[in-house]
Amino acid sequence: MSRQKYISAIVLILACTTSLFAALVFHEARNLQNYMEYVAENGKSALFHEESINQNIANRLSRAFFSRQSSGNPDENKRPEVCQHVETVGDISGFNLVAKTMKNLEGTLQTRNPSCEEWGKDTGALSIIHQAENGALPKYSFSNYTGYAFRNIRYYIDLSHNYIYINQLVNTHDYTFSNWLENNGSGINIVRSGHTITIDDNALNDLFQGATIVSHIYQDGYTKNNIISMLAPVFLNDKVKGILITDVNINDLAVSFKTVDRPLLWKFLSLYVTDNATGSNIIFHEPIIKSFDLINYEGTITQYYTLHIKLDAIYVIIANLWLVLLYVMTTWILCRYARKQLMRQEALSRDNITDAMTGMYNRKVITPEFEQKIRALVDRNIPVTVIAIDSDGLKKINDTLGHHMGDKAIQYLGLALRNAIRKSDYGIRLGGDEFCLVLIDYSLKKSRDVIARVQKHLLAIDKDKLVAFSWGSYQLNQDDTLEAAMLRADNLLYQHKRSKYNERQ
Repeated sequence: MSRQKYISAIVLILACTTSLFAALVFHEARNLQNYMEYVAENGKSALFHEESINQNIANRLSRAFFSRQSSGNPDENKRPEVCQHVETVGDISGFNLVAKTMKNLEGTLQTRNPSCEEWGKDTGALSIIHQAENGALPKYSFSNYTGYAFRNIRYYIDLSHNYIYINQLVNTHDYTFSNWLENNGSGINIVRSGHTITIDDNALNDLFQGATIVSHIYQDGYTKNNIISMLAPVFLNDKVKGILITDVNINDLAVSFKTVDRPLLWKFLSLYVTDNATGSNIIFHEPIIKSFDLINYEGTITQYYTLHIKLDAIYVIIANLWLVLLYVMTTWILCRYARKQLMRQEALSRDNITDAMTGMYNRKVITPEFEQKIRALVDRNIPVTVIAIDSDGLKKINDTLGHHMGDKAIQYLGLALRNAIRKSDYGIRLGGDEFCLVLIDYSLKKSRDVIARVQKHLLAIDKDKLVAFSWGSYQLNQDDTLEAAMLRADNLLYQHKRSKYNERQ
């Protein structure tokens, strides 16, 4: 089989299968890139959902406060009873400061305003914060978010009566929300307090104009967790009465982005946000094993932060192992098939130029391409010698011993010739009992060694002494063609044959 043909076939197969493999890999990479965008949108939808809940609660509180004012406070007659549950811890007054003494209030109210007559009347509306947690969105909402429920802490900061209400019980001996409650007993300074949770003046101005705003990430003094706060204004008579704050734990962000439908992918995902102002990174999920990032996504999560999602190459390798195996198997099968077909083609070609009786080349091997090859060798000053060989007395053997013995004589001579030359040489049966040897890198003098080897092999295999032969040897010159050289070798052969005949006479 031609090595060059096999290499060419392998290169072609590799080019085709690699192109197909590259197309499939590119398609998979594009799908993964699209999936990263889906992960980002899913996480941002969760945050938007929480933001909408915060706004919904703020709107309901606004309606509740307005309804109570316009229709007269329904709890007016109950205010003395409500104020009986007031607790005091140092200079902090409120409800449920140490124990749950206010049964119909699920959280804790803290204030440095000692006048229960002012803030006690709001307690009936504060229960909305808890009622809204389980179903804040109306049934006709466009949102169909059914993902993870954040473990949020919600605050209501009342600017009219200077108190803070949190939606869970807090032991005031352990913690006081002093960043909101002024020590001098004056009203809550929303600007100063807003600065403590990294909200700038422009955002605060937007808040008082009715906008919902989002803070930078900061460490919460109460939970000690890194959080993002969502702030929505609560109105009464077109004025901001208070602010509803929802704190989103940064650790919860990872869960909101979690790829539930692809649990393996989640293990190789990196998630972090970059502070657009400082350039610092806040990481909230890292892969179990880190090699290098192959798929990347980045997008705005708030005006302050850019979200980064990166997928490690290990996942891509694991997830597409079937594709690699398919590529290897397909390439292997096609290479085997190509090798088989090339061997079959080579065998057919070899049979076409091979003499069936002797196993040597037949006359068909002498093609223009073959002649050009010999011509190129001579041009490079590589000696090429042609030996013409003819069997002596074949007609006599056929007539006296039979054609089968004549065929046997031809086979003996062909075998001796094949064994006497190298693989780089050419042994050709021209027809009948005529043979030709084309010896590569053999001078005329050295060609006699081949004749000696032929005779030696005949002595070993021709026990019946059937075979005798004549020969003529000619080395090509620079201006010789192969055909001309074969004619000259043939003339020398007949000179040799005549000289042997004359000797016998």
